Amino acid sequence: MRSDWLNGAALLLALFLSAWGSLRQASESSHGQTLVLTEVLESRLQEGRLLDARGVEVEVGPYERIVSLNTIADHLLLDLVEPDRLVGITRYTKSGHADSWRFGDRVTVGRSEDLEEVLGLQPDLVVVSAFSDEAYMARLRERGIAVFDLGDMRGVDSTLEDIRLLGVLLELEERAETLIRSFRRELEALEKRGEARGRPWGLYLNIVADSFFGGTRSSSYADMLHYGGVQDLAEAHGYVEWPRYNPEQILEMNPDLLVTQSGMGEVICAHSTLARLAACSDSGTILELRGDYQLDPGRGLVRAASQIQSMLDSMASSSPSP
Repeated sequence: MRSDWLNGAALLLALFLSAWGSLRQASESSHGQTLVLTEVLESRLQEGRLLDARGVEVEVGPYERIVSLNTIADHLLLDLVEPDRLVGITRYTKSGHADSWRFGDRVTVGRSEDLEEVLGLQPDLVVVSAFSDEAYMARLRERGIAVFDLGDMRGVDSTLEDIRLLGVLLELEERAETLIRSFRRELEALEKRGEARGRPWGLYLNIVADSFFGGTRSSSYADMLHYGGVQDLAEAHGYVEWPRYNPEQILEMNPDLLVTQSGMGEVICAHSTLARLAACSDSGTILELRGDYQLDPGRGLVRAASQIQSMLDSMASSSPSP
């Protein structure tokens, strides 16, 4: 009898080790992405409660009335939950995003501080971002409404983490994994396309008021350039996140290729100093992105990267053969 028990225990242990080995092998694929995200979840999931980015415990469950005050969560929730469960989204997504049509006639909320507007939607869960004011979030919690902060929005890594966190929070892990696989397939296809063509050096540049801003390492713009098939010149010069440049710093990097928003190329090259940029010369290149997808640090960056790839493909096909 004791022998049978030991044999059974040994078999269970062998099965566990085999499953663990397979999971570890799968987790270590895709540059370790799955393993990292699993460790994040293991540290934040505690007895049916999930810690949000502010360290607040939120009960895991099948929430039925969800309001999103997070532009990334708007799109992720649309792909994760049944349509009638997403009862409110950010006003920016409905009025300013190129994919606003996907959201139909959903009610929008202008700001996280619009407390009465949020309460009027009778949510049982409100998903917020790092920009939401804690005092207003506390008032929602006082009324028995769960509030979950997804935290910073930095690009591919944070988007993958957000998908899995929402999957766990809403008890929709299988749907979340399906969405993750789809997102990764899109990224892998873009990366292969860029490697096959070769990656030119380039710089992301935008104008806000009278100031020049970039986007590079530790921001979603670095991912957009990478998956768009461009080597990031700003990162090579030591810039990080969202640098504010003066014209002399841009001229020092002197990119042959600029990536910017629609209509900004002419404005940049009209500047008295930047008119001397290599990108502004007859042999230079300025890629203007349509639809403001580059402003979306979530799944929208795939669309922005695809535009870059398509424009680079078009340039390569129209160039005369050596």
